[in-house]
Amino acid sequence: MTTNLKLKDKNYKKIRKLNFQDIYAGNENALPFINESSSKQLIALEIFYNLAKGTSSILKNVLDNSINNPKNRAELADNTNADLVNIKFNIETEEEIDKCIDFCKEITKKIQKPLILTGADKKNIDKILIPKLAKAAQKQCTIGVIEEDIYKDVIDSIKDTNHNIIARSPIDINLAKQINILLTEAGIAADRIITDPNIGGLGYGLDYAYSIIERIKLAGLEGDEMLNMPIIAFVGEESWKTKEARAESADPGWGKMETRAVNWELLTACSMITAGANIVSVLHPDTVDYLKEFILSQKYFSDYSIM
Repeated sequence: MTTNLKLKDKNYKKIRKLNFQDIYAGNENALPFINESSSKQLIALEIFYNLAKGTSSILKNVLDNSINNPKNRAELADNTNADLVNIKFNIETEEEIDKCIDFCKEITKKIQKPLILTGADKKNIDKILIPKLAKAAQKQCTIGVIEEDIYKDVIDSIKDTNHNIIARSPIDINLAKQINILLTEAGIAADRIITDPNIGGLGYGLDYAYSIIERIKLAGLEGDEMLNMPIIAFVGEESWKTKEARAESADPGWGKMETRAVNWELLTACSMITAGANIVSVLHPDTVDYLKEFILSQKYFSDYSIM
């Protein structure tokens, strides 16, 4: 069926173009899958420096012989169809930092794909760890996550490097803008910032994340220079926490856990991409492959432009 519907033309600005070691995110002037100006989405496969407590048996089965070796896990991720490799340094104590730095020096020489290096999500550790990761990395990386509570402690060590940084705020458009303003005022080039709105993976959290990402993207397209950065969504960490991805004994209508868990991550990632996320980070290699198919399957409606 054809339609004569014509959507109203608007002169949208471009989202900033951000370089991940010669792979680019951003530079679009439309919401995803609207027209030929929409940006290519990037997929990161995330691995943990320490195998996370309570890691799903499904993810453990994928790791196989790499399960107890972070270097092998990173190399496994490097050999998938992911665009980026995301290493989370999920340590518990400051005493582990020196080993993390040695690992960072080694792995940033070895891994071919662009790297995202993220901290422990513990402020007392990240204030020390993140600056050391930025200095130890042997190539351009993306460093995160930088929140308002710690940005003053880490900014000086990062701003003189060529690393990108991930700016995280609670799911709120005004707070996302605020951290970007603080970082640029502290000397970080706006073209090196990625917005992380800190999504939820289920129900109201997912719905609210979708709404906020879409609002951030539209504000950027309409010319807000502190909201026109590419957006990243850490899908894996959220979706694999949910009961739907973990419950071994569930209603048969839920389907087998092995399929259901990957599908939950996949659908969450598809939602974030459709909302406007330029990069999604996931935990299962199959999700990467399915996401590639999803992105390629979308048709640009080149006869229209967004309202």
